[in-house]
Amino acid sequence: MGKTILNNDSIILIEMTSKFNEDGKSAGKTEDQIREAKIFASRLQRAISTGHTTQSKMREVNKFISHRLITKTASILQNIDNLAKETRSITIKEDFNRIYIKLLSIFNEFKLMESKGYETMVRSGKVDVDRLNDLIDVDTELSNMVVLLYEFVERLSLKKSTKVNERKEILHMLDDVILALKRRNEIIKTKI
Repeated sequence: MGKTILNNDSIILIEMTSKFNEDGKSAGKTEDQIREAKIFASRLQRAISTGHTTQSKMREVNKFISHRLITKTASILQNIDNLAKETRSITIKEDFNRIYIKLLSIFNEFKLMESKGYETMVRSGKVDVDRLNDLIDVDTELSNMVVLLYEFVERLSLKKSTKVNERKEILHMLDDVILALKRRNEIIKTKI
């Protein structure tokens, strides 16, 4: 039997939306985004429960999740760029440049997510529920990792300097995101 999205993953979508908006968005906009997250969670739940949905509904889920990841990653890129500009050390600038390039590659993957993902779970109106659950799991993991990365980089941006182990930690976090993206691509490529 499939997951109960409304009990588990809708909470994750809502938490993801809330965490994504903790960086100063207006309360009204946050409420709209939470309402939107509930709609998409409901769509996913219905697809899992009935085994049926449309590709157009799943494309909207792609766009929702992709937009959340793109927005947060753009903020992280800005913070990394600022950290690189603020340092005088060539070594630290090079570290941040490596981080920036890797993060930019991830950002571009998130942009591609808008056009591929959930609709691949649908064939002739029928849903591959197991793959859909797997995709939800990976996207939840990606969302959580991006939020953790954002919070980590945000804390670093408040400090005057960064340590080598902090920059290495960012690279490790990015490697984890890349692995999750590879798992996501494997799920999407699996045929129904």
